[in-house]
Amino acid sequence: MELLTVLKALSDETRLRILSLLLNHELNVNEIVDVLGMGQSRISRHLKILADAGILSCRKDGLWAFYTVPVNGPAEKMIKIIQQEMTDALYENDSRSLESYMADRNRKGREYFNGIASRWSAIRREMLAGLDLNSEILGVMKRASVTADLGCGNGELAALLLQKSSKVIGVDRSTGMIDIARQNLSGISPEQIEFRLGELSHLPLRDEEADCVVINMVLHYLDEPARGIEEACRILKKRGRLIIGDFSIHTNESMRSRFGHRWLGFHNAAVEGWMKQCGFKIETVKRFSSENGLEPFIYVCTRI
Repeated sequence: MELLTVLKALSDETRLRILSLLLNHELNVNEIVDVLGMGQSRISRHLKILADAGILSCRKDGLWAFYTVPVNGPAEKMIKIIQQEMTDALYENDSRSLESYMADRNRKGREYFNGIASRWSAIRREMLAGLDLNSEILGVMKRASVTADLGCGNGELAALLLQKSSKVIGVDRSTGMIDIARQNLSGISPEQIEFRLGELSHLPLRDEEADCVVINMVLHYLDEPARGIEEACRILKKRGRLIIGDFSIHTNESMRSRFGHRWLGFHNAAVEGWMKQCGFKIETVKRFSSENGLEPFIYVCTRI
């Protein structure tokens, strides 16, 4: 770390405000622009200075770039000292603006899924271009007492999971999706199928309530996929199995513009890092090719 470079990079009020926003969140340029109410060129210039000094890390995802303060970065000690001094009203106002922005974005996300709930099966088929990932997931699943289907959507997968589980608990953030799921599976006993409204970052399940967790085509919608995996670990019994279906890294921007994906798939190293961090052992990985050129995968993991 070049001390003088870091000090120069932090000797600006706007850059300190950007730093305060990114200490606990990963944001792209447009999101920072909206929160701070400044021009894009101005924000981009300050982000470059901070990134060049090693204060921020940048994750390229298709045409978008996301910034955050890296864990164990070269300026970590200095940033912690500065963070303790960020008590002015200016930073508090920025924090409230960010909270309001995130709440509004989450609300719009729920409204989006409420609006497409009746068309969800068709949309999923289009995204996967003919690949029946639900059946592939069922194929790698073992018998389970309680399976949690996180981001259950319209209940299509939950119905299949009952073939290998005594009970399925479906969780989704969208009331529209939950309503459709309950309608679609209304003939099944509540002792076998239950739907709960909730976020994957704060699951409405008790510790170790399930012995199998499925997260299918959901992680790419999350701000923090690792947080969803952490919650999956919390609700899983020891030696319980986690099954994840999603896309490998790609550059198809239409998945973001048409379907609201935040992540354009995932690198192997990222998934493996999250698993290790959250206490999982990877047992098997299956990869597929779909007609649209994307490469879905299934990870089967065991809670250590």
